Amino acid sequence: MSDFAVDTTTIDDRQAVIGVVGELDLASAHKLRWAIAAALDSGHHDIVLDLSDTTFLDSTALGVLISARRRTYALAGSFEILCRNPRHIRLFEMTSLDKVFRIRTE
Repeated sequence: MSDFAVDTTTIDDRQAVIGVVGELDLASAHKLRWAIAAALDSGHHDIVLDLSDTTFLDSTALGVLISARRRTYALAGSFEILCRNPRHIRLFEMTSLDKVFRIRTE
């Protein structure tokens, strides 16, 4: 199992970038859920989730992402994913979540 970390960087009063390092799975998904909730609770309703350093995603992680998107939209915010890993992008495509999320590869 790799080391896991979540780091939140605030850009301005509305936007936060949440970076995930390591395996995002059943054992670690709650940490991401808390980080997203903390950002939203502090008024950062425009979330960019940076998965550039994420080595693994499972279905629990995808559920957290879906819930986060739903909550940000309910707060009139936005939720986008920065993802450079072709395997992760393929996972989003296979689950049709590439049609749900705005996914940037840049």
